[in-house]
Amino acid sequence: MRKILAAILLLTAVFLSGCIEPKVTSIDRKWGTVNDDYSELIVGINIDNPLPFLPLKDVESSIFVNGIQIASGNAEEISADRITLSIKIDNDRIRDFWISHLASDEKSTILIKATPVINLFVTEYRYPVEMEQNLETNIFGMNFGDRSITVAGRDIFALKNIKAERGRVTSDYTEILVKATAINNAPAKVDIEKLEYKITLNDVVVGQGTAEISRTLKPGESAELQVPIVIDNSKIPEWWVTHVKNGEQTLAKISAKLYIKTAGVSYSLDFGETSEFRTHLAD
Repeated sequence: MRKILAAILLLTAVFLSGCIEPKVTSIDRKWGTVNDDYSELIVGINIDNPLPFLPLKDVESSIFVNGIQIASGNAEEISADRITLSIKIDNDRIRDFWISHLASDEKSTILIKATPVINLFVTEYRYPVEMEQNLETNIFGMNFGDRSITVAGRDIFALKNIKAERGRVTSDYTEILVKATAINNAPAKVDIEKLEYKITLNDVVVGQGTAEISRTLKPGESAELQVPIVIDNSKIPEWWVTHVKNGEQTLAKISAKLYIKTAGVSYSLDFGETSEFRTHLAD
């Protein structure tokens, strides 16, 4: 018994000294179950364990985005040389991911942490494994070009340099600023009334409404417009499910219609644009 205890103590000392320690040889990731409630990321970690008779007791795992923990998980399978983790992301936490990412100028650090725990009988040995990736997007940096309204072969109104930029980001909404130069080429005043809009991510409507403008331009006058449109952040978890199921790819689309009135007649002007982005959690 004393010899066994002495051997265990010796092995413990060797492990803790770092002379002999396990090494990660490879890591693979894939999506498991994805539903309305959670998204399961399955992580396989292959290990070179110099002392395979010492069992792995547990594996602690978590995912962080810009330091914010959005998921935690446990080991599904443990053998001497491989660990399979099931990390379930609560889809409601993707809202925090979205807010943090946009508030950080669409730049994020995604960190997956796994800490295998080896049972040394008299103590436990933990060795952290980290997988880090950087995410950078420009989701709503869209340029719509120029649009105009023509009556009897004459341009009476024009929008020049139409573009979208990200505005304020709060826990409840994401603001997008639609900017353009409005030009009145009509012989009468032009009342710029409102902007109707719809914002989709993979066909999920995340924003829709009407932004009142109430701006009047005299004949020959131009003005800079900045119209805020908004995304309802409560729709982000619904979008996330489509994003994962679509191979972590998203098509973002803004469709808009501007309404004006001149000489007692109402007109509308349509414009829209798309952009694509992707993530690589399972790559």
